[in-house]
Amino acid sequence: DEPTYFQLMKARGASMSPPAHPGFDAGTMLAVVGTYAQLQNELPHLPGVYLANWNSHDQVVLAGPTSAIEAAQSALQNKGYSVTRLPVAAAFHTPLVGHAQQPFAAAIHAAKFNSPSLPVYANATAQPYPSDPRAIQEQLSQHLLQPVLFTQQIENLYSAGSALFIEFGPRNILTNLVKNILVDRPHLA
Repeated sequence: DEPTYFQLMKARGASMSPPAHPGFDAGTMLAVVGTYAQLQNELPHLPGVYLANWNSHDQVVLAGPTSAIEAAQSALQNKGYSVTRLPVAAAFHTPLVGHAQQPFAAAIHAAKFNSPSLPVYANATAQPYPSDPRAIQEQLSQHLLQPVLFTQQIENLYSAGSALFIEFGPRNILTNLVKNILVDRPHLA
């Protein structure tokens, strides 16, 4: 329900606070114009870097320790990739936010979940969440550490009949990603 949603949103934010260790690096993220396959081939040459988001057919987001992302940025630019450092507080969807997983999982397991009345798609699996509330909680408890499969999520939503995509926020980043994914197929974003 709505109050529980806001409670979990607050718990997620609180859990993401970095540990008070001197020199702790929560990492950062780098958007790269390139295909998923291209970046999968580059990853073995980018130590400490993870594929965090598969955003569209020609954009992925890499994440990792700040020094590893700085090295990746330079290496990928030298290979002709267009890259953009993202203004984020951490290397989300990687082990670098592992400190947040247990506290957030505890908040998820303490909350009351209901079966969805409509399909709700998880961006870590690109599939609808299960109907069993406990299975939803278990899946969500691992979400912070899993990559986002946005491209496949949009493809699966479209295959299931979704053709209207509305972005809430000050910019149109997700709208443009949907347009890239669905290209000339009938849809409204």
